[in-house]
Amino acid sequence: MTATDRSTAVADRVAAAALWGGVRIIVIDTETICPPGGGPLRAVSLAAVTCRAGTVRGKWETLVNPGIPVDRNSLRIHGITDEHLVGEPTFADVSGLLLPLLAQRDGERLVLAGHNIRFDIAVLRTELALIGLELPDIALLDTMGKLPALVDVRPTGSSLAALLESLGIINSRPHQALADAVACADALVALLDLVATRGHTDFDSLLAEVSGSSTTLTVTANGKSRASTKGGTPALPAAHLEGHATVLSRRAGRKMLDAWHDQVAECAVLRCRHLDDRVAQAEAPPLVVLAQAERVLAERAALGDTAGAATVLNAMLPLLGHLPPGRGRLGFRSAPLAWAKLWSALLTPLGRCRDDDRCQCCHRSEPCALDIWFDTVAHLALGDSGQYARGFFEPTGREAGTGAYTNWIRTGTGPRIADAAVWLCVEHWRTVGQAVRGEQIIQLAWNAGCRHPDIADAYAGQLAAPGRLPDLTAAILVCDQALAARAGSTHEGWIRLAARQNQLGGRQQRLTFRPSGKLDEDGNPIPVRRHHPDAPRRTRPSRFLRQ
Repeated sequence: MTATDRSTAVADRVAAAALWGGVRIIVIDTETICPPGGGPLRAVSLAAVTCRAGTVRGKWETLVNPGIPVDRNSLRIHGITDEHLVGEPTFADVSGLLLPLLAQRDGERLVLAGHNIRFDIAVLRTELALIGLELPDIALLDTMGKLPALVDVRPTGSSLAALLESLGIINSRPHQALADAVACADALVALLDLVATRGHTDFDSLLAEVSGSSTTLTVTANGKSRASTKGGTPALPAAHLEGHATVLSRRAGRKMLDAWHDQVAECAVLRCRHLDDRVAQAEAPPLVVLAQAERVLAERAALGDTAGAATVLNAMLPLLGHLPPGRGRLGFRSAPLAWAKLWSALLTPLGRCRDDDRCQCCHRSEPCALDIWFDTVAHLALGDSGQYARGFFEPTGREAGTGAYTNWIRTGTGPRIADAAVWLCVEHWRTVGQAVRGEQIIQLAWNAGCRHPDIADAYAGQLAAPGRLPDLTAAILVCDQALAARAGSTHEGWIRLAARQNQLGGRQQRLTFRPSGKLDEDGNPIPVRRHHPDAPRRTRPSRFLRQ
């Protein structure tokens, strides 16, 4: 490093110190549910991260039991289930930890920050109003506002993921309150460091420029779901929409088939949300429709168009049930497995939709077809679960841990299809009242290397059931090992597993630490270890005591 570089680095540190002087920023994030019958959103998870002097100084997170069931749309986003919220504190309990964190001290500048902070303010206002309290008057800073543009950071969208990508920050657990809050805090610190290098050292003037006079009491709150901040669905050309009036005829000739193929290809390019309806309304035989859709899918895959391929694949999945069975007693199974072997080589290299180029399922925060087509194939290949589940995975005896599951993996069917089939077998045994057999399969499948998220979730629940600290630690380890194989998948099982991991972590922390009633210099609650008094007294075992 040259002398000029060293002097520049020193100047940047001095500017950042001046900007952060006397400032404490609390970054918050909430995960919510929709009450039955509508109404304001309710919090089920809350996280707060403290930033001071350009660093993250404290993290705090808790689940919140709102006393109402979790709706399915919210479950798709954050994976928090009713089971996860049993025994968790209510917001009235949580407020005793949150409000002291938001209390301003003498000589400091307190700011509340977040990504789309108005959403979180609306949630906090609702929860506090229900217990007769209100938010204190605190200045706001939104990372979705003008701050990124001030330092020429141009995200491809308005979502937190787009901002993180533009700054090179990785959030491995999106839509988990603490992970989102920490990622947002890291982004905020990075942005303020860039601001300082541009000569902005007065925090009050910076706040006035990017936030105006917005505070927790003056900002106009909105109740939109966080999924709506990811960017709207692109408008489709009128000429394309008019083409949807044409239905593929039952007696379509080559010319009409080619025209319909071109229309489907256009839907793929435009990520058309009506492609599912176009395919479902086709009057031609299902295998003819499937063949035309496969042509488009192969073209999109060859071009590396991930979102386009996902758009077509999602519309195709219902047609796989019409594949003609092969010969023999298990012919119904050979057709979907052969289809999977053929297309896996083309679909696997595509990866997943990008944040700036998504299929319609990703736009709606639903599982992407590229992440769930294995489940469809497994369901078709398994056939009648009651007939085939008995030999798919043996839970007892000399054959325990073996069966068609191990044969599928050995013959190259693919572990993801085999893992999905195991979970279907577990669900079957639970449905017919043989839950014990299902629990045995879960444990054996995990030991055999099955990493389906629902298998991991169920196995973690088994291990954590006794409630002791070693049990919770073992269950969290299972979650960690399974989530390491997620690789960004949007399968709903991974979202539920991540929520399970958070829940187990909270239970583990409550067994290890208890509130001390004290706060550190940044306003974060100070926990103390349970069963460790300030002045521990050692006692000798009775066999060593003098008589």
